[in-house]
Amino acid sequence: MTVRDYIRKFILINKKNHKIQFANPLELLITVLLPPLLILVAILMRFFIEVGSHSDKIYGPIDLDDAWLKMVEKLQKARLVADKANIKANPFTPHLIIGWAPDDYRVFQSMMERVTREVDPMTTLSFKDCDRLQKAMVENSLFAGICFDGDTFTRHQSFEEGTIKNPDIVSTLLNYTIMMPSELRMMDGDFRNANWMTMYEYDTFSYLIDRLDQPSEGGFVGYVREGFIRLQKSVTESFLFLTSRKPLPTIHLRRFPVIGHKQDPMMFNLDYGVPILIVIGFLFPAQLFVWQVVSEKQSQFRLFLVNMNIGNLIHFVSWYLKGLIYMMISSVIIVVLLKIRWDQDHGVLPQTPWHVLIVVLFCYNCASLALSLMVAGFFRNPLNAVRVLTLVWLTSYLPIIALWNNQSGHIQPMEYIAYVLPNVVIALVFDCLIERESVAHVPWEDHDYTQNYSKGPITVASSSWILMVNSLVYLVIGLYVDMWRASDRSGKMKKQSANASVHEDPYQERADSFTHQGQAIGVNSTKIYEVEPSHRRFKLKIKKLCKRFAANDRPALNLFSWNVYENEVTVLMGHNGCGKSTLFKILAGFLEPTRGTVMISSYNIQTERKAASMELGIAFGNELLIPAYSVIDYLRFICRVKGLHNKIEIDGQSNYFLNILQIGDLKAKRIRKLTARDLCLVSICSAFVGNSPIVLIDDIHSDLDKRTQMLVWNLINEEKSKRTIILVCNSPPLAENIADRMAIMSNGELKCTGTKPFLKNMYGHGYRLTCVKGKNCNLEELLILMNSYMPNIGIERDIGYKITFVLENRYEDMFPILIEDLENNMRRLGVVSFRIRDTSMEEIFLRFGCEENDQSGVLQSPENAQGMLDEYYATLAEANEKGRLTGWKLSLLQARAIFYKRWITAYRHWIIFIFELIFYCIVALVIFSSIMIYGKNFQLVPLTFNLSELNTVDAFVELFSEEEDVKNMYAYYTELLYWYDAHLTTLTRNHRSKYALLTQSDFSSRANGQHIFGATFDENIVTAWFNNILLHTAPYSLNVVHNAVARHLFDEETTIDVTLKPLPFRTRLNMIPPAQHGFNGCVAFTYCLLFSFVWPAFAVYLISERGSLLKKQQFLAGARIWGYWISMFLYDLFFLLIFCCCTVALVAIYVEPIHDAMLYVFIALTLLLAGLYVTLLGYLISGVVRNPCYGYLLLCGINAHGFLLFAMKYTTGIRFMALELGFFPMFTVAVILFETFEIYEWKVGCQDPIVNFTSVEVFKCESVPNCCISMDYLTPGPGIPEELGVLALFVVACGILLFISEYYSIVGFGRCRRASKKAPETVGNRDSGRYPGHLSQDSAVIAEKFQTSHLTEEERNQYAAIGMGMVTKKRKEQVIRDLDFSVAKTECLSISGSNNSGKTTLVKLLVSEEKLRSGQIWIGGYSMLLQRLQCYRQVGYCPQRDNLPAEFTPRDLLYIHAMLQGHRHKMARELADSLLRMLGLTPCWNRSVAMCTSGQIRRLYFAYAVLGSPSFICVDGVPAGLDPTGKQLILMMTATLQAMGCSFLYTNLTALDSERLCQRTPLLLDGQLWTIGTVDVENENYKGGYQLEVRFKRKVNPNVSMSRATWNLINHFPMSPNKKFSAFMEIKFPEATLKVEREDSMVFQIPLGTTTFADIFLTLRKDSFEMNIEDYFITRNLRMGFQIFTIDQFHDNNL
Repeated sequence: MTVRDYIRKFILINKKNHKIQFANPLELLITVLLPPLLILVAILMRFFIEVGSHSDKIYGPIDLDDAWLKMVEKLQKARLVADKANIKANPFTPHLIIGWAPDDYRVFQSMMERVTREVDPMTTLSFKDCDRLQKAMVENSLFAGICFDGDTFTRHQSFEEGTIKNPDIVSTLLNYTIMMPSELRMMDGDFRNANWMTMYEYDTFSYLIDRLDQPSEGGFVGYVREGFIRLQKSVTESFLFLTSRKPLPTIHLRRFPVIGHKQDPMMFNLDYGVPILIVIGFLFPAQLFVWQVVSEKQSQFRLFLVNMNIGNLIHFVSWYLKGLIYMMISSVIIVVLLKIRWDQDHGVLPQTPWHVLIVVLFCYNCASLALSLMVAGFFRNPLNAVRVLTLVWLTSYLPIIALWNNQSGHIQPMEYIAYVLPNVVIALVFDCLIERESVAHVPWEDHDYTQNYSKGPITVASSSWILMVNSLVYLVIGLYVDMWRASDRSGKMKKQSANASVHEDPYQERADSFTHQGQAIGVNSTKIYEVEPSHRRFKLKIKKLCKRFAANDRPALNLFSWNVYENEVTVLMGHNGCGKSTLFKILAGFLEPTRGTVMISSYNIQTERKAASMELGIAFGNELLIPAYSVIDYLRFICRVKGLHNKIEIDGQSNYFLNILQIGDLKAKRIRKLTARDLCLVSICSAFVGNSPIVLIDDIHSDLDKRTQMLVWNLINEEKSKRTIILVCNSPPLAENIADRMAIMSNGELKCTGTKPFLKNMYGHGYRLTCVKGKNCNLEELLILMNSYMPNIGIERDIGYKITFVLENRYEDMFPILIEDLENNMRRLGVVSFRIRDTSMEEIFLRFGCEENDQSGVLQSPENAQGMLDEYYATLAEANEKGRLTGWKLSLLQARAIFYKRWITAYRHWIIFIFELIFYCIVALVIFSSIMIYGKNFQLVPLTFNLSELNTVDAFVELFSEEEDVKNMYAYYTELLYWYDAHLTTLTRNHRSKYALLTQSDFSSRANGQHIFGATFDENIVTAWFNNILLHTAPYSLNVVHNAVARHLFDEETTIDVTLKPLPFRTRLNMIPPAQHGFNGCVAFTYCLLFSFVWPAFAVYLISERGSLLKKQQFLAGARIWGYWISMFLYDLFFLLIFCCCTVALVAIYVEPIHDAMLYVFIALTLLLAGLYVTLLGYLISGVVRNPCYGYLLLCGINAHGFLLFAMKYTTGIRFMALELGFFPMFTVAVILFETFEIYEWKVGCQDPIVNFTSVEVFKCESVPNCCISMDYLTPGPGIPEELGVLALFVVACGILLFISEYYSIVGFGRCRRASKKAPETVGNRDSGRYPGHLSQDSAVIAEKFQTSHLTEEERNQYAAIGMGMVTKKRKEQVIRDLDFSVAKTECLSISGSNNSGKTTLVKLLVSEEKLRSGQIWIGGYSMLLQRLQCYRQVGYCPQRDNLPAEFTPRDLLYIHAMLQGHRHKMARELADSLLRMLGLTPCWNRSVAMCTSGQIRRLYFAYAVLGSPSFICVDGVPAGLDPTGKQLILMMTATLQAMGCSFLYTNLTALDSERLCQRTPLLLDGQLWTIGTVDVENENYKGGYQLEVRFKRKVNPNVSMSRATWNLINHFPMSPNKKFSAFMEIKFPEATLKVEREDSMVFQIPLGTTTFADIFLTLRKDSFEMNIEDYFITRNLRMGFQIFTIDQFHDNNL
């Protein structure tokens, strides 16, 4: 292809994708508007949370003396309380003693002497070594301990005037450790997280605004407030005093000032809320996107486009571009919403530039969409793809919780691994942006307030690169998988063989194929094929084609060889499952052959697949249609796909074929709104448009009525002179009407092929005499009569009212006498009519399909069929003898059947179970992330305030004096920071009178966001500045200044290191890991996520079941409504209990060793109620929504609102989670879980004696937790009974709604609606506007109406079914209008009518699949209005078409159905298996129903209907579409079941089949039944006379132009066969009347008395060859009925 072709195809596919999207407005709205709608939650908060303003806040130097005295005073009071209670080992009430060690170093003694004076009124106490010091601190609760490192010092040192006499010999390295209890003493009564937080540098428990507003003593830890800074300053400066000869400068500790700013408290809620809103908001469009992509990929339409040279790359890029466009529209709307000033000139993110948000969301959309496409590439089932995408999507977000808990960087690789997940990256980016938004006073920069202190934070720039790289990786993987799984044959070109080369004659072996087309493997009889015409070219050549789907499977095609010639109509026939559709799919490129060669035109499909596909027009049913397109748009699309680009030509072809098939009025109608008939015609149109030289039509026309079939035949006849047309057809009469050449295959092998005359002459034998038996037929006498003329005469079939004899040619001399005798004795023998005909294609088909029985069980021969019938009825008799279970045993059996059904559904999707199991494990890991990071009962680690401990150092230094000493200290400070690779900002005085941080400048406004600490060197004063936003900055800042001063005063190599060593916890406060998201928050968050998006997935398959008739069939089988739903509920409850037990086990592991039984009870109860709510809601949604994806999205959407609200609120604490939002169930669930663990932690804290004493006695009940209050799970207020009550109400409400919904749909509330269902008054026998003059004369209709309206209750019990005054509408149009009918017991009623006449609607009314607007229905005497369940148990239902869930096999379905009927499970298996064997379904009984052929599915529907022999069986559609073997089997079963007492209602029987089974064949027309007839006087259905139908031979596609030119030369045309035969009839039978005349057939009626049956037969036998007659049918006595004559005549005259 040229570049122009690629661009043209790319544009075409993009237009297609967008048209499909715009044709589904609901999906479009979800895709575009749902993410912005979720952002509205943040916008609503904007109206309730005001932005606060703060003026400049300048902090003076910290008064360490005052802070020290306040601390000492408070601790003295606490110690007095402890002493009164005789409490010694309480870290919150320490003795005011500072211990130090080792005490044998003179220098340390001197230092501590100075320290003692500084820490007054505390005292000091020396110890020999640090271990004893630590032990004493623990046992005696000392205030602090100072441990010096004496390795670099000598024990004895000389001093002079208070200083070291010889400083040169003193070590320049001072290391000391300040030991303090891990618990903070000055925490103002809040025990939660009251520790030194040495494991991380960032205060995870407070927000930026809180840290800015905290007191000046140094954040939550409070190094000043706890006295650490005083000790650090005193010890270090005492060392400097001893070693220095110069006076020390005054060192001040000072906090960064806070410049005037606006504070937005809403950011505290949005910090975690906005990322989850973004992630969940785009999840729903991604789910729809994957559903659309995989739905297209699983259809044959995608393969069709690929084969038409529109490769997978074009599709992949088009889908990606389409999804990106709609996601970016959503992103733009989100940015607009976030930037609009909503309240008092404040928006949600006013500071972040709009282009930054656009870039972030664009990159995120690219990555998330690529992830979605990658997931879609691995699946062919759209439901599985959506479920797995949901799991992957959520999994790609959950690690953010672990990252937030990993502030200390304990698991650093996890952070980098998490960067491959786009949802983690977007959460980190918005976390930074929102924290940056909380303070509004400086221009925006690409960092946040923690970037200088954390380990490599993510920025907008870095996140954009990460997301784009991720998207590229995902796209490459997705494209590879997509092309690999889609089997893009353009990438699998095989090396061309010599005979397949386009440069050589592809028909070089043609001479070898004139006499045969390959040996038919497995055929016992000799096969003689018609000699192939040498003057015609092959258009299709198949040689030794094989196809095997699995190694152990029977081959679908077995060495299949076949030649098809140009400009012919070739019909391929074969039994259901013989491989016809497989062959067509191989020709169309939808399947790859196992071996063999196929040449289409001159192209080998394995080497030139795309060129070969361009030759084909395909009509394979609805899968190749685009439901969202209009008819005309679809045909235009197909034309462009096939290479047409001229708009006039495209429209001309499209309109031409639409008009030929008389559906031109539908051109603007969307395909999804068409009826089945119209869909079939549109599919056929699509095959012919685009100038396709070869047209393949699968068996899609079998359900068409006769008039529509004639339209298709006329089109084929019109086009066959310029195309090669190949059809699959299972109906021999249909095939005979249209075929030029026919082929019959069986079990994957070609059995015979040739023209119809050849096949009939070669394989036909004798004539068929069919007698219609009357009510009093004497079959024995009839057989005696037949045997008297032809001994041992063969009975071909004896089904229903017809018996067919084979008149062998060897007795042809006896034919006239036999016929004459039979005609004369009709009344005596009870024969009401008989017919004679030549061998038909049906007999030839049965012969070739039955020569060898397939070992796999396909039924082919009538004898075998009868044997299988006998076997089934023997099994049924055995089952009936054992009896069906009743009572509680039946309930248990039905529960077993439903459990089995649900288990099969889950088992067949084991891959989803694996994904869910992985997700549950990840949820557990996330919940336990804090324990895995910090450990159980964590202990704080020592923290050394050395710059090497920091990842990066950002500081400033300011010189404010020109004195030499000051400059020297400034230089040492600068050198020290540069040594550690710090990012240092140097400042000079520059004529300022104030320090740089105290002036209004760009530097001061950015200081809190850019620097950790700094120093100002002034005359005699050194100020150590620290940033209060971060932890531990005060001792760092002070230590760096001390090091600089020491290098100036003592030695330039001096290093002073100070370490904080928290002692082991003495309380249970360390049981809760110091994580940003505690165990309670993680459990509430993840479990709500799980219940919102993972648990509802089971409803997908319930919706699929409801979308098919499987659920209805279960109730028809006898399932009870209560038993059904209780069984479903118990199945889900079982897994819910397992889930609850696993959760309780996880909680027990977490709380070990302090167990709380009530905690387990309330956790289990909460999860149980949550699971029940989601389960019942899933049941409820499954009864309302038919599309599984929509249902799943609806379930997720309903549950997600509560989850998202909790995500926005839970950071505010338990006191803000009131019941105002309790109408969101998932919010209530999260609150209960959160509160339950809060209460548990409260109880555990107060059970600690130290905490309890301190709370009650020291803080006087003003602490958190307040141990003066007895906190319990059921305590009103802080307890959870209210929330549990609300959740229980939701469960009850869902249960009630489910009961109402299901009871209404199944039982119908008939008594409540009885008044509204009064039958309308009978309007009489009105005439039809379409057929004037015929219907008004039908007295049987009037009699039927009168009879049904006057039946008593006892009389109604004698009927299988009665309908009275039935009215229903569809799309505001009445389909059934005041219809009355009755079906007697053991009667078979066949309702005929054209397509779209309402036959299917009528049947659906009988099984309550359609809503009855008015009227009444009784089944077996039970009212459908009042006793619907009893009616269901009387009915067997065979639908025309259905979408059975692909999880089941035919064997599974019938086994479940049999158990629901009450058969014991072993008997149910035997009954189901015998029925499957009888119907020839053993080859597919262990395959998914999705893998069964259409004919096999139709047989399965029929098996569903007849299993258990219900009293009234409704058969819609079947046996249309079945092969003759299957149809014969269906008719045999019907006749047998009638004899057993069953009644039947058929809607699609042919006239001849209706005559075989039915005494009445009413016509459904204009919503009413006509020509109903009477059951009692069946002989009145026939009238005397003869009917003669002849069919003429057709030439095998002569060259029309040449023939016409030849005849023009001689100026003479021959007489047509019709005229010639009309003249013949005028001579031979002058009283004959022409009733129907078609191009290839004629029908005459001859009155009785003018001739005899034998004369007619002999005359035609003698002259048929000269009259060019191919077939003829002679009938004695004509079947009455409007549909037999009037409709055919009307249609024929109007074609």
